[in-house]
Order: sequence, then C-alpha cells, then structure tokens
Amino acid sequence: MSGVGRADAGEPECLADVPRPSRWEGARGELAKTGALRGGAGLLSDTPDASIDPVMRYRVSMPAPNTHLFEVEAELENPGADATFAMPVWTPGSYLVREFARHVESLEVEDGRGKRLGLFRLDKHRFQVDSAGSDRVRLRYRVYANELTVRTAHLDANHGYFNGASLFFYVEGRLSEPVELEVVPPEGWRTTTALDGGPTRFRARDYDELADSPVEIGTHGLENFAAMGKRHEVALVGRGFIDVARFTEDLRRVVEHFGGLMGGLPYDRYLFIVHLSNKRRGGLEHERSTTLQVARTGFFPRSTYEETLALAAHEFFHAWNVKRLKPLALIPCDYSREQYTRLLWWFEGVTSYYDRLALVRSGTGDVRRYLRHLGEEWTGLLRQPGARKMSLEDASFTAWVKYYRPDENTANSAVSYYQKGELVAFALDLALRRAGSSLDDLLRLLYREYEEGGVPEDGVERAAAKLLGAEAARDFFDRFVRGVVPLQVDLDVVGLRMGVRRPESLDDKGGTRPRAASDEGLPGWIGVEFALGSKLIVRSVREDGPACAAGLCADDEVVAESGFRVDRTALWDRMRALGPGGKLRLAVFRRDELVDLQVGLVESPLDTVWLDAVADPSQQQREAFRAWTRVELPNPEPTPRP
Repeated sequence: MSGVGRADAGEPECLADVPRPSRWEGARGELAKTGALRGGAGLLSDTPDASIDPVMRYRVSMPAPNTHLFEVEAELENPGADATFAMPVWTPGSYLVREFARHVESLEVEDGRGKRLGLFRLDKHRFQVDSAGSDRVRLRYRVYANELTVRTAHLDANHGYFNGASLFFYVEGRLSEPVELEVVPPEGWRTTTALDGGPTRFRARDYDELADSPVEIGTHGLENFAAMGKRHEVALVGRGFIDVARFTEDLRRVVEHFGGLMGGLPYDRYLFIVHLSNKRRGGLEHERSTTLQVARTGFFPRSTYEETLALAAHEFFHAWNVKRLKPLALIPCDYSREQYTRLLWWFEGVTSYYDRLALVRSGTGDVRRYLRHLGEEWTGLLRQPGARKMSLEDASFTAWVKYYRPDENTANSAVSYYQKGELVAFALDLALRRAGSSLDDLLRLLYREYEEGGVPEDGVERAAAKLLGAEAARDFFDRFVRGVVPLQVDLDVVGLRMGVRRPESLDDKGGTRPRAASDEGLPGWIGVEFALGSKLIVRSVREDGPACAAGLCADDEVVAESGFRVDRTALWDRMRALGPGGKLRLAVFRRDELVDLQVGLVESPLDTVWLDAVADPSQQQREAFRAWTRVELPNPEPTPRP
C-alpha cells in the first residue's frame, strides 16, 4: 500500500458529515522525495499563483444554505462598450442542453463606483451591459441550486457543490483571460477543488478551466494517496458503508495502471469528489478531477463494489480520452449551443471498455466477473431492436436528442454509444491483436498524433488503418461503426468462446452459462421489459414481440393473469407452464383503468450471451489472453444445476 494515506485496516467504517483531519501529512514525506510538492500553488496552497493577473473575478457565498441559493458576484476589468455576459446552456461531458440560465435570479449590474448600469436581455441566456466609459463591471445575482447531480449545482444545510458552467456567466469574446475565484463558505465548512490556490481563493488560467473544475464545500472527509509521484485527494461527501483504506488503495492501483498504460500521469495533482447517496447516479470527468455519485451501499458485495470502482476508473480514464485527446469538433468549447461529433462512441465507448478491463489488469477486479460483464452487455445489445436501425456514428451525433432523452421507445429506435461502443472496442482490440497490435497501441497512437489539435472525424479510422491495414479497417468501420451489421468478435484469438441461450427468468441479464437441461419445456416469451420494483410496470415493449401485437403498452401495470394476482415470479412460472403457443390472460391497469388482454406466447429468442474459456486452449491463446488482461486464462466454468 505504498504512498496511501489511510486508516488502520479493519471493518468498513461509516462516514459522517463532520470535519475530519486530512491524511495529507502521512504522504507528504514520500511526495517530497518524488518532487510532487512544488511551490505554493495547488490543492493545499493558501495563495494563488501571483504570476496570473486575473481579468475576471468571481465571488461565491452561501449565507443561507437551506434556501438553496448561491450568491454570486462577477467582476470584469476593462469591459469596453456593451459587454455581453452569457450563461452556458450545457456543460462539457454531458451532451444535453440544460439551460442553466433558468436558475438565475435577482440579476443586477453596476460599475466600479457602485453606479447602476443598464442591462438588456438579448435572449434566454445572454445579457448586454451598457458599460461604455466604465473601468469595471460588477454583476450580482443568485442561482437556485437544488439538483444534486454531477453535472449541476446543489446547496443545502449539509453542503454545497457546483460545476462552473451552472453558476458563472462568461463574457463573450473573453473566455481565454485569467480568472480568480473566491469562495466564502459557512463557518466550519471547507472548500475543495482542483483549481490552484486555497483555502478560499483560487485561480484558473481561463473560463474553460473554471468551468471544468467542480467545487465541493462542506464538512466532507478528505483522504489522500500518492501515485507515480503525484498527489491525489478523495473528498468523501455524505455517509456510507465504505472501507476507506481499501477504496483509496484500489483507486491508487487503478491510477497507476492507467499511468503505466499511457506513459505517465498528465497532471500535477488530481481530485476525486465522491457523493455518497441513496443510489448511484454516475460521474462526470474533468481535466484534473472527477465527481462521482455512488450509492452509500455501493461497496458490498464484491460485484457491487467493482461497479463502483469501474465508475471511478471510467471517469479517471477520461483524463486522457476526452479531456486531453478530444474530438476536433468540440474545440473550442461553445457554451451557447450544441456541438456535434460522430466520435462519442470512441470517447465514451472505448472508455467504458477500459474501465472494467483496468480492474482486472490492476488486480482490483475478478476476471470471471469481467467476462460475465461482457456477456451482459452483449445480451443487452442483442435485445435492442434499435441496434439494427441506428449506427454508432448516428448514436454519437444525435446524443443531444437521443441518448440523453431516452423514453419507452428508445430500445426500439436507438442504440447506446456507451454499450455498443464498449463492445465494438472489444471487437477492435481483438482484431488488432490478431494483426499483432492492440487497442492500447491505437490509443497511444491517437494520443501522440492528436493530443494538441483534436481528433478529426475520420482520425480514429485513419489511425486504425495504420495498425490493421486500410482495407480491414474500412471493412470494420463500415460494418460496425457506420453500419448496423450484428457485431462479430474474434474471441478465439484469446482462447474464449461465446454461447447463446434462452432467458431463464424475467430479469435474466445474461453473462452466465445455461443451467443444466431439465425435463420442463421451453418458457414462453412476450417481449417486455419490466421496471425494477415490486409492481409489474411495463418499462418498454419490443416492437418485434407478441406483447406489442396484443396491445400491451409501456407504463401498463400487470396485476393479474387468468384472474389471479401475479408478481415477477408468478408471471414467469405461468410463462414456463404455458410455453410457446400458450396464451397469457392479463389484467392490467392503464391510467387507472382496468384492461383485459390476451398475449400469445412464442419461443423465447436465443439472445442471452455468455463468454467462457475454450475447453482446451493452446499456449498461444493463453499467452494472448495474458497479454490482454495481465492475468491467466481461467478454466471453463461448470454448468449450473437446474
């Protein structure tokens, strides 16, 4: 556990919202030896870098946190005539127009002498200030912050959190100028951010860095560890059942794995902000930090803990793949409108591929669970009719109106560039390995060629052609990236095989071998996905299934079959008992009206995938598997009992 500031090993501890001493001192000596402690700027510095002369200054206070209102002052030097201030409509990394201006209230403006200036609203998010003759302009406004996600802002009596895009106006034409931020927290609260400076005054090189550096204010715990000579901190917000020592040690191993893969860490320090809440809500990447929302119970059992670690690995790997290696189409960032690229499948799908693989490679994840995960993702892809309609490029391009705005018909009309992108990355990796290369090599090649200028829309394919050959690369991209051909993966190269079976329950996600054959017949199938929960509420209806033909609709609540109340288990038992050719006689509530339907059962499809080792792998296959995962190829799993 070299370089980790940690508590004594033992039972998982429950974190409370109270101030806790920093573990920084425990790692200071090692960091000093490696040269990671330099100068005064940084997470632990009390003064910002004086070499930066800020032109824009922001001050954030929260005198009444329970009102959910941040009070913001923004002061601009030398505004010129008719300066235009704008609030972003979206935040980088989350491709949805969120209209942050809707939360702004009580906006007023004055000059440096306190004289009120004219303010004219241009549109939904821009304001023009009558600033002629003024040496400075000061905006005062409040922002209502009661949306606790990684993309927005939240303030209550326990803590404050914000992304810069959700709180700060920018000045049109002056995004590249240096910025100063002052945070005035309530008494007893600390401020944590990746920006240089502290404890309450920080500097950013420009507005982009300010918007890309979330801020947590409160009584959160603050852990730390050293990895590859760089300092890392973990702000733990809220209460949860977490073994802090194990979590920080596993983060260190993941960080060092990715640092080794990419030839070093591209920052001087890094911050993980971890919100522990009632359920996992995802993460958002930044250049020198990430925010994760994790279920407070997301650390047990081991399979759930690996999901939490994979989320952290995913957002951390974005420090390379989207924050430094990014689509050319997103450079520079335009906060006023959507920006389109067909490459999100690479920047999100490939990152999804590496997040789970990194756990196996770093020794923090189990290889069998990884193979099970790949089977589950493949199963999910096969069960989406939309995968036969929408390409990965189209899924990337339409993210603004498709992926971030899913509905009950999404499975029939679209495909996820995360899910299919991960599996296409898997297929591309194994194709490259067959050719004597790997996705690791392709990633590093792209990083060398495009880190400075951004990846053009054809850049990934052009780089792949150098390793795979032009014709093979074009064929792969035509079928799986631009096309909707069912995915094919060269599993044999690493000693794996794919099996397909029929679902074994209503909630069967795949990933595991079929059970041993029984004397019972095949279950019937209706083509419905039910929402999680105790009630049988229809989440979506597959357009190619019998339930759709019978008139069952999304949001219907199934309450009975053949006059008897049913739950998930009882409904599945009836589908097994009736089998293909049978009929379900369903009573459903539709908008509180009772409706009777008859749904014919058909043979359940072979759409449930599992991956396992081949029975007798060659030495070459074993070596290829080890080169891919850094662990040994496991023995085939035994067949489960019925």
